[in-house]
Amino acid sequence: MEILYDHQMFSRAKFGGIPKYFCELIKNLPEHYDAEIAVLFSNNQHLKDNYKFFKKPYLPIPSRESRLRGHLRAKTYSINQFYSARKIRQKKYDLFHPTYFDPYFLKIIKKPFIVTIHDLIVFKFPDVLRKQQQMAEMEKIINKAERIIAISENTKRDTVEILKVDPKKIDVIYHGFNRFDGETGENPYGRYILFVGARLGYKNFRSLALAFKTLIKKDPELKLICVGNAFTPFEVEELRRLNIFDNVLQMGVNEQKLNQLYFHALSFINPSLYEGFGMSLLEAFSNNCPVCLSNSSCFPEIAADAGMYFDPYDSDSISEIVAKVIYDNELSDSLRQAGQRRLLSFSWKKCATETALSYRKVFN
Repeated sequence: MEILYDHQMFSRAKFGGIPKYFCELIKNLPEHYDAEIAVLFSNNQHLKDNYKFFKKPYLPIPSRESRLRGHLRAKTYSINQFYSARKIRQKKYDLFHPTYFDPYFLKIIKKPFIVTIHDLIVFKFPDVLRKQQQMAEMEKIINKAERIIAISENTKRDTVEILKVDPKKIDVIYHGFNRFDGETGENPYGRYILFVGARLGYKNFRSLALAFKTLIKKDPELKLICVGNAFTPFEVEELRRLNIFDNVLQMGVNEQKLNQLYFHALSFINPSLYEGFGMSLLEAFSNNCPVCLSNSSCFPEIAADAGMYFDPYDSDSISEIVAKVIYDNELSDSLRQAGQRRLLSFSWKKCATETALSYRKVFN
């Protein structure tokens, strides 16, 4: 079976769970499944990390330093979309799997397509994100798709309740994880807790920052490492106002360095108000990193007894739970062991095998 994936998330994101999901899915598809990503320009780190598999030299998107960055990035996105549209029109595939919810393909596609719903954040937090157009586009694509993959039971439940989709049309398929076999390296950062990903509204980073302020009052040497995009001027101002700026480090890292950061962290913290799955939980488990996380959305479903839960709306709850984990060696060891047990339920091979079955259902 020939599967065509489009450019969208590989044009948009340098890091992130969605492009990583598609890279790992493609790498682990069963035999007799051939895949193509219709993209020419990309800075995506997951494509770079898997260069030996994809064997395609994706052209770089202009860097942040370029004076013409905005114009050139828009131009490369347009070129990628034109390239994806051309591949769609050529019809040299059996099934199309878009990587996000731009409806550019709906008027030209003549083949069946399937979509993966990672979350319904824009529907759950419309006042925060103000993306009415994206909501309409997602709903249109989801309603026209032959089948739907939801990455957790929580996401499936939201899809049925919010978009009134027939549950028989939805397959729940969990993400997998990558077991890190490289060197753990030295830890030059001292004692730190770890945050990974975007820091916008629903990610609830500010509540973590407030909790961290409480933590360093009693432990001035403690650090908070944030993996993701550089801090904005507003974030820098806020960190300075909270008097925690000197204890907070920001990094953009490759997968090897990320795994090393998990390994040496006292704890990984996810304060998000809502997630579709939480791939970072599995990354932390696989690196024997104790996990502290919100008691909301999919987190109890994915982490089960392998995490310590806090109220994400209460910074005191966050600081209290984090302190319990990082200062209690017996508790943190028990979380590490529980994390290893929890990982037995997840793998990219399992994800790809179940996805292949979902692909087959489109034609049955």
